[in-house]
Amino acid sequence: MKTYQEPFLHEKNAKITNIEEKEGFLLVELDDTIFYPAGGGQPCDTGIIKNNYFEGKIVDVSKKDGKIIHKIKVIDGTLKVNDNIVCEHSINRRLRLVRMHSGEHVFMGALLKTIKDIKVDKVRLDENESSLFVICENLTWEKIFEAEKLANKIIKEDRDIIVKDVTKEEAAKIPGLRIKLDRIKDERIRIVEVKDHDIAACAGTHALKTGFIGNFLVTKFNLVKGTYEIRFKTNVSEDLFELARIARKTASIIRKEPNQISEFVENLMQENERKTAKLRELSANLVKEFKQEKIGEINFVYNIFDEVEKKQLIDQAASLKKEKTVVCFLNKLGDNAQIILVVSDDSGIKANELLKEVMDKFNGRGGGRDNFAMGSLKTDFSEKALETIKELIKT
Repeated sequence: MKTYQEPFLHEKNAKITNIEEKEGFLLVELDDTIFYPAGGGQPCDTGIIKNNYFEGKIVDVSKKDGKIIHKIKVIDGTLKVNDNIVCEHSINRRLRLVRMHSGEHVFMGALLKTIKDIKVDKVRLDENESSLFVICENLTWEKIFEAEKLANKIIKEDRDIIVKDVTKEEAAKIPGLRIKLDRIKDERIRIVEVKDHDIAACAGTHALKTGFIGNFLVTKFNLVKGTYEIRFKTNVSEDLFELARIARKTASIIRKEPNQISEFVENLMQENERKTAKLRELSANLVKEFKQEKIGEINFVYNIFDEVEKKQLIDQAASLKKEKTVVCFLNKLGDNAQIILVVSDDSGIKANELLKEVMDKFNGRGGGRDNFAMGSLKTDFSEKALETIKELIKT
């Protein structure tokens, strides 16, 4: 195990072996380090390095060509090669990341036991809330709850987390090992095993026992470009009490038991979808109604509607654009009204200029192009705005 992989080593003496200055930061190499360099989905450690003549804040740690580079913001003093310094972790950050990474292994092992076709795509860890990206046929809350329950059981059992190095040849023979051999260049591979539960190749920092994780909570999941992102937290208690508070308060409002909330909401959403579809159907019929009159050579098409769907209104206005035509629809939505203008190329009128004159007069807002413009004004001005547009077309 490398020094920076030791989970609970938070302070260590080291010597400066190389320094560069770049863009106001020091890029420092040490003969040994406790700071984990970002990699494998785990972000770097932060902290400070100091001695009697210097103090600097670690803002980034990266590994390149076998070298670990510490990006340091100088707080005070100067630093030179061969100086002895003390490294100190941001302890809370390190411990949170240890819990997160260990919890991710426990949970992934639980997912593999509950969903047979699941595969890890990538991991993105953070000290507050982390993400596990997986690929499978169909992920549901029921499956996640099952895996979450098993993960918390393993955590509660305080199982050993065993770390060891093996050769590539040995790794290829380990049953159930989660590994992408083609991505590993080193001949020796670091293996992390949650005893009798999960085993994976991993260079990150991990607890010695699962009990240190505290507990595991999935906060949400969603499908992104064919991959499920599962967001999670570890060692949470306030979050659990907050969720329980929300569930109890919601149950009281809807007069149901907490375990009936999800079914009630699903039924409510289905009913809402049915009503929305019905309203959309009614809206589609309403937007077919319009008035028209000749203003000089211009065919003026118009109407004022009450709470119809905007897209349907725009589509209808566009379909009515003929030769020398101006279409004006107003749509009352509570205190505000939408105004939609569509004009033909041969009308001699520009929609955006026409709209601007109206908006200036009635303190509205909007914009658009020569052929199409849209804005909003107070509903009380709807009729006056329509009459103003007629007058402007005449002039």
